[in-house]
Amino acid sequence: MFSKVLIANRGEIACRIARTLRLMGIAVATVHSTADAHALHVQEIGESVWIGDGPARQSYLHVDAVLKAAKAVGADAIHPGFGFLSENPLLARGCAELGITFIGPMPETLELFGDKAMAKLAAQRLGIPTAGGLADATEDLQAVMDAIGDMQLPCVVKAVAGGGGKGMRVIRDAAVAREAVEAAIREGRSSFGDGRVIVERYLSKPRHIEVQILGDGAGNVVHLYDRECSLQRRHQKVIEEAPVCSIADELRQQLWAHAVELGQAANYLGLGTVEFAVTEDAAVFLEVNPRLQVEHPVTESVLGLDLVELQVRTVADRRLAVQQAQVSAPRGHAVQARLYAEDAAQGFLPSTGRIEAFSVGPGVRADNGVAEGCEISPHYDPMIAKLIAYDSTRDRALKRLHKALEQTTVLGVTSNRAFLIGLLDMPQVAANTVHTETIDEWLAAHTKSREPVTHVAALMAVWRQVIHRAGATSGAWSDAALTGWRLRRGAQCAPDMALITPRYRVSTPSGAWQVGFGATRPDGLWPVRVDDELFEVEVSPLLSDGGRLVTLGGSTMRMSAKCLPGRAWADLKNAQLALDIQPMHATQRGAGADQSGVAVAPMMGLMVAIHVEVGQRVAAGDRLATLESMKMEMPVVAAVDGVVSWTGCSVGGKVERNQELFRIADEA
Repeated sequence: MFSKVLIANRGEIACRIARTLRLMGIAVATVHSTADAHALHVQEIGESVWIGDGPARQSYLHVDAVLKAAKAVGADAIHPGFGFLSENPLLARGCAELGITFIGPMPETLELFGDKAMAKLAAQRLGIPTAGGLADATEDLQAVMDAIGDMQLPCVVKAVAGGGGKGMRVIRDAAVAREAVEAAIREGRSSFGDGRVIVERYLSKPRHIEVQILGDGAGNVVHLYDRECSLQRRHQKVIEEAPVCSIADELRQQLWAHAVELGQAANYLGLGTVEFAVTEDAAVFLEVNPRLQVEHPVTESVLGLDLVELQVRTVADRRLAVQQAQVSAPRGHAVQARLYAEDAAQGFLPSTGRIEAFSVGPGVRADNGVAEGCEISPHYDPMIAKLIAYDSTRDRALKRLHKALEQTTVLGVTSNRAFLIGLLDMPQVAANTVHTETIDEWLAAHTKSREPVTHVAALMAVWRQVIHRAGATSGAWSDAALTGWRLRRGAQCAPDMALITPRYRVSTPSGAWQVGFGATRPDGLWPVRVDDELFEVEVSPLLSDGGRLVTLGGSTMRMSAKCLPGRAWADLKNAQLALDIQPMHATQRGAGADQSGVAVAPMMGLMVAIHVEVGQRVAAGDRLATLESMKMEMPVVAAVDGVVSWTGCSVGGKVERNQELFRIADEA
């Protein structure tokens, strides 16, 4: 067995692997980038080697730096986790040259299954159905476009080294094909160091079913049953569960057999996952992920096994750590939700910043990669944690997960917590009639709406109380209307909205409000004016768990909040709110320019392309630039018609949230 393992990864998976290795009596070290110097995995593991700057290609994707780190800490094995270098044969070969064990498949297997084109050919040779299309991987844009021209749409373009939905685009309209292919190639290069892509026909509304396998490298392979991962957005899994409850046993066993057959043919070593798209008419092979999967905890829950331990023991001993007959059938049901730092109301825009408060509701397993005080960086995947609920039935597991999410708090960044709760409330999810396009259809059917004004009034009352008591009431944050508020506590009359002057401009990406405060009444109510509505709000003292009860309009809501002078966040039972707050007079001082002609960065990131130049005419909706953050690309678009009069960014440059990028002047 190994004496010391270097975990060449970060976040929740590094923490999770370390826990198992320590239980096995194996010493652990890890690596970190400049951006992760104080990250949770560095704190928990306790020994870490700096391997480069923030961008993954300068650190976590740097093979030589990882190998040097392993030598420096005296590791006799490297565990790559998932993502980053987990499917890179160069790392596996580098380990072999140094006499270090790579805890994963052999280099030849990684070359086979880490390349979607080669994996498809391997499946075809075994008679396993595939989705056809352009099998020869290339980053020649014209060759890909020619192949698409010969295919019936829709089709899907995939980065051959891709995973987690990165470098993948569904093309339904030939008019946007070139842009989609270019984006897939760029994401492949950025995230995996390989821009080659393939093209396949796209199955309409399939289920995404996968089979977990374990092999000893000598042709002996067992399956560890199956998982359903059909609830996806942008080809990124959102909810995963085990076992599969949506297909007939005959088809399930056929998929088990296909998965084992592929593993045997490749002399597979360690853990792997074989993925299939299943419709009423077809079940086709998609890919093999030759590594540990993000969703492995649901399999662990229903089998009562530690997959990381099985992986480590099997690779170390070159002998299966468990035989097929020893793997009991799944018991109960497990569901996992991925909690991300992203704003669902704004197209799932990733959210960067400092985690001001974080706690997970009871009754579930939480695999988290951050803690209070940690930073969500623009350089990496924005996952906060995975919440895994296990119970005797699927219905009970779903309800357990729902309850835990309701009691989960994430403040300081915007999370998808409320989105996950809404997803679990869908009748299709309860009835298990979902497919890979369910979420996209649901989102398309729901228009964006502004946050309820009652939520704004409630959070602003909490904000004013916190900021006032903290003594942050000088300068731009002072409110003359509150001066001497204690002297007016004897007034018995109801507040007059006309006497309450709006002092703050409060905004979210969905809307903006003007807010003012009256003096506290003798009964403890605090008048809060939001635009032309008046609310009388009562805020309770802090509860034992750090939450508050806020009462207005005869209703009481429980709220967890974090308040800073210019920003406030709140988690409510089924909603989240993040407010930008500016004193009105500070806003007025900067007035004069038409702000609708200013394009700002929606978040921190790197500018990968600029599509306009000064003097160029643009129309509202035209793409001005492409920003990359958290391994995702997002457009910066013009809000108005006009002429580009100024640019404040450059290709390859870093931009901050709300930084001005372009100014567009009226053509007149």
